[in-house]
Amino acid sequence: MENSEMGRPADYNEDEARLAKLGYKQNMKRQFSGLQNFGFTLTNASVLIGIIPLFGFGMATGGPVVAVWGWVLVAFFVSFIGLGMAEICSTFPTAGSLYFWTARLGGPKWGPMFSWFEAWFNLLGQVAGSSGSVLSAATFVNTLIAVWQEDYIPTGKKNFYIMAVLMVASGAVNTAGGRALKLASLVSVFVHVVGTIAIIVVVLVGAPKLQSAKFVFTDFEDYTGYTTNSNASPVLVFMLGLLQSQWSMLGYDASAHMSEETERSYVNGPRGIMMSILASALIGLGLALALSFGIQDYEATLNSPIGAAPQIFIDCAGKVGGSILIAIVIFAGFLCGIATVAANSRMLYAFARDGGLPYSRVWTVLDKRTQMPIRLVWLSVLGTIILALPALGSAAALSAISGISVIGFLISYAIPILLRITVGADTFVQNEFNLGRWSKPIGWVACIWTVFVFIIFNLPQTWPVKEMDKFNFTPAAVGFLIIFTTVTWFCSAQYWFKGPVSEIALKELDGEGTLKGDDDGVQKGSIHS
Repeated sequence: MENSEMGRPADYNEDEARLAKLGYKQNMKRQFSGLQNFGFTLTNASVLIGIIPLFGFGMATGGPVVAVWGWVLVAFFVSFIGLGMAEICSTFPTAGSLYFWTARLGGPKWGPMFSWFEAWFNLLGQVAGSSGSVLSAATFVNTLIAVWQEDYIPTGKKNFYIMAVLMVASGAVNTAGGRALKLASLVSVFVHVVGTIAIIVVVLVGAPKLQSAKFVFTDFEDYTGYTTNSNASPVLVFMLGLLQSQWSMLGYDASAHMSEETERSYVNGPRGIMMSILASALIGLGLALALSFGIQDYEATLNSPIGAAPQIFIDCAGKVGGSILIAIVIFAGFLCGIATVAANSRMLYAFARDGGLPYSRVWTVLDKRTQMPIRLVWLSVLGTIILALPALGSAAALSAISGISVIGFLISYAIPILLRITVGADTFVQNEFNLGRWSKPIGWVACIWTVFVFIIFNLPQTWPVKEMDKFNFTPAAVGFLIIFTTVTWFCSAQYWFKGPVSEIALKELDGEGTLKGDDDGVQKGSIHS
């Protein structure tokens, strides 16, 4: 039915009207389809750049049991988080996403404070995720060189410099505009799906011998020192090894961050979240199984100078074939960098739009050609490179950055879900995607899992810790952010930061038709004018 037949103007746009109901003008160009939104989200989750770089970490921290059953366990609990986020996203499809959700669900009393913490923790997760992903790609570039030049020695410094180059290239693609991002999104879906399948098939078919099912599904290994140098239970080692899987199951909030540029965002946003989790869970399990079956010599693979997963590639596909598989992972990491920069800049744009960043007016200027926050693209690139600086001198940099990303992301995911089932339970109105009476139990499971992850991934990854390059600096980074956000809130921000600021008056929509939300949809109320 035409809009005019529904009592609406002919140029009525549901996405723009819903965004206006939330207090914002349609400033950025709404140019991405549901498939492209899914592409961004799947790329942010990036199973290839999650499981493969940390496969050696998993081999040392639990072995095949962690790689397989740990993946199933993490995917199960992540689905609860995704469901909670998808429901909220359907009601509040904005670029600020989690930060905006938190302000709305917290109400006038709690919204500003919680949204302050939310924005900074989500930013930490976003930047750390981008940093870790592209650092992984850079490490594999070094690995590829080492495969063909036996006297080449990969170092942390070389990893960092290559990573910086890849980040600048990611920023350049974002600066090119919507067409470049659309193409990168579609290519990324192909690489992450077809590329992963290719790796699985090549490893399983080309392996000189396959490990037994008993080994893959039951073998436990501990090279952390916990069970040998202390009375720690193998269960603790298993839990530490979950980092490999949990880091691969993050970034699905990208679907929400891209909402203001996605068609039918109130449907495609939630759909992008859940489809990316499902796709990641399936292809990730296949990848974890293939790599575990493809291990030839456990000790040699774990201690390989080129890394565990690349060694499996070379063992199963030869020097040339293995190099092609490594190249697939590098390309996936680069595409992940492009997608994370896009998501980071949108989140920063929403935060700056509401006065949350210093010199906000400078950052919220959109590029006239692309209608995108290009200045924030490059701020995101710079922040990502800075966070990777520890890679210059720490062998544990990647696993530590991964831990930072996991904690930053999951806390930022849990805050709006917690508010949804507590102080915001009576005011939140479910829209197209809703969980009905299951909202609260699903939300509580998501929050409990987040608390568990926060504790586990702040622990030392080896025991005892005798060398600084084995030090897990996750607690330092997370602790600094907690202190920073707390001090800045109580000493300054509480007096001027009011959360999301309405760009337009709701009355401007009078006569444009009734939205699902006036009486039975989006809740009016806690946006500050």
